Amino acid sequence: MNSSEGEKKTNRKDLAWKYGTEAPLPPNSKRTYCYITCKFCNKVIKGGVRRLKDHLGGTRRNAAPCPNVPKEVKDEMIVYMKSFNDKKRASQKMFDERVNSTSYFGAPTVATEDVNSCPSYSVSGPQPRGPMDRWLKTSEGSGDVEKGKDLQTMTPISLKEQRNKVCLDIGRFFFENGIAFNVARSPTFINMLRSVRDYGHGFKVSSMHEMRTWILEEEYNTTTKIVDEIKKNWPQTRVSILSDGWTDTRNRSLINFLVNNPYGTVFLKCIDASEYIKDDDLLFKLLNDIVEEVREHLVVQVVTDNASAYKAAGEKLMSKRKQLYWTPCAAHCVDLMLEKIGELPQHKTALLKAKKSNLMRKFTKNEIVRPAVTRFATAYLTLDSLFGMKEDLQRMFVSKKWAGSRWANKAEGKEIKKIIMDDRVFWPSLEYALKTTKPLVHVLRTVDGEKEPAMPYIYGAMDVAKEQIAKNLNNEVGSYKEIWKIIDEKWDNQLHRDLHAAAYFLNPRCKWDDNFSRHPELMCGFYSVMERIIPNSEDFAATEEQMQEYRNKIGFFGMKAAQLSYKTRPPFKILSLTCSASACERNWSTFNQVHTKRRNCLSTKKLNTLVYIMYNKRLKHKYSTAQSRKEDVDPLALEAEDLSSDDEWVANPNDDNEEEEDQLDEEPQACGSKRGRGKRASRKG
Repeated sequence: MNSSEGEKKTNRKDLAWKYGTEAPLPPNSKRTYCYITCKFCNKVIKGGVRRLKDHLGGTRRNAAPCPNVPKEVKDEMIVYMKSFNDKKRASQKMFDERVNSTSYFGAPTVATEDVNSCPSYSVSGPQPRGPMDRWLKTSEGSGDVEKGKDLQTMTPISLKEQRNKVCLDIGRFFFENGIAFNVARSPTFINMLRSVRDYGHGFKVSSMHEMRTWILEEEYNTTTKIVDEIKKNWPQTRVSILSDGWTDTRNRSLINFLVNNPYGTVFLKCIDASEYIKDDDLLFKLLNDIVEEVREHLVVQVVTDNASAYKAAGEKLMSKRKQLYWTPCAAHCVDLMLEKIGELPQHKTALLKAKKSNLMRKFTKNEIVRPAVTRFATAYLTLDSLFGMKEDLQRMFVSKKWAGSRWANKAEGKEIKKIIMDDRVFWPSLEYALKTTKPLVHVLRTVDGEKEPAMPYIYGAMDVAKEQIAKNLNNEVGSYKEIWKIIDEKWDNQLHRDLHAAAYFLNPRCKWDDNFSRHPELMCGFYSVMERIIPNSEDFAATEEQMQEYRNKIGFFGMKAAQLSYKTRPPFKILSLTCSASACERNWSTFNQVHTKRRNCLSTKKLNTLVYIMYNKRLKHKYSTAQSRKEDVDPLALEAEDLSSDDEWVANPNDDNEEEEDQLDEEPQACGSKRGRGKRASRKG
């Protein structure tokens, strides 16, 4: 095996692949796992990358230790395997807690089992290899003693046959009712099976009427308790009201309302606005009623999209409610910037040609498209993915495998090859598109993320993005002038608000940084916000005194504790605000799950109830997961349940069903490029 062949699998994510190369399987082998050759002793490891790690780490579990492995590599493997096992146990523990906490009937018996040694279901990861022993009671604890004895006396073969029949019944329920396969990994699915088992013979299945009446009402009440726990923190942090409109499968104009604070986003309600004209008067009334429901003294801002009707309604709301702000959705504004930039000739050329590249998924094993929360985020993340695969794609198209593939003689295959091998036009235009948009995608990540409030950072982030674009284009004014013009137009006319300037000024991580902007609009925006949210003259005077201490880092702000903790202290009030209504848009997928074509006769009230339960339960799990997860998650990446098949970048799924489909061994490598930082000078004055 030559070096180029040995390095073709470097896109594997597991760390151990640095020290091994994939070996060919024996002829006519039916093995699904791969053989790997150790780079240090040339031994062929049979059984996958897990055994390679045992081989390099010297664990003596699944493979003999490598005699030639360097000590630093051995230690690296031991630490890596320990970290992986710790994460797996933490994930399993969280899943177990979800199973226990969401059950109405009974409780699992786990006292006799080792939590870390018994196979069980996992939310993310491979399917279990054994029965659900952890959730099964003995015959003494079961409601069906005689049947329990029968199961205990069965031979292993009979047990397997009986289990297969039960699994077939469960599968038939999934298939005939169009239920997604990943529902089988849901803790509530486990709860349902466990509760039915614990009840025993004689259980009368709930009727459709019961489902839509008292059962739905009881679950709604349970969800309300979760929401009430979040509401307890509203007076401490203040909140943002998020609003966005959409059209459902019955062409009804629906408007979602959610409430956000650092402890999470709560779905409040959905209003059917189909019978009214969607104008600023209607929107003002709706927004005003929501503010009244949440209570005005708790609301700092109302975030909507940037449509003219919403803008007019927001201005009317600010005229009536003197202590709150209307702000446009920052994620929507940044996405509009990307859309406008995408209309420039070089960008348009790169995007049109790159869209055809997704056809390569038919004969490669690698996904090029990077589905994201917005259309243009998907476009530019996909361009970045494609650019990282340039060398591997070009090497693939000149390989013997490609020449012998049926795709080499197809018109679409020839067209894609021509695009990929075009170093004169396609790749330079793609690189230019990335240089001028990647900083904005980084801003979109900032405003769309939920790990930390974005309000204190949006002002500075736009400065950094503009300067980084200029730096990427060698600071040649003629190269970035048009891009800056598009950004400034959207920023000045749509996005920028006094709240952004005030939050930036009040953020000590920015204020006490050497690159802090000195633009006059900062102080103007800060005092404008203070006058609006602090109408009392005495309170305003006290605030001004504190501002002097804050500016000069004296008094409380000069204390050692303040200096040591300002970068890690959680934000409050203005600094804890979101600046995006993306949570509303993510809620659409929840509506789509509830309101399918088969259920399009649901009333808006029942639709509200179902989404209220689904969204807020998912919110609780998402918040708990985020708090326990150490590594960052890309906020632009879509979760599995949010993926849709109507995206212009996604190839026709039927294309994958063609007979005799070829797959090349040369997998393109998904490389990530480093993001640099530029100096902030855009609004420094």
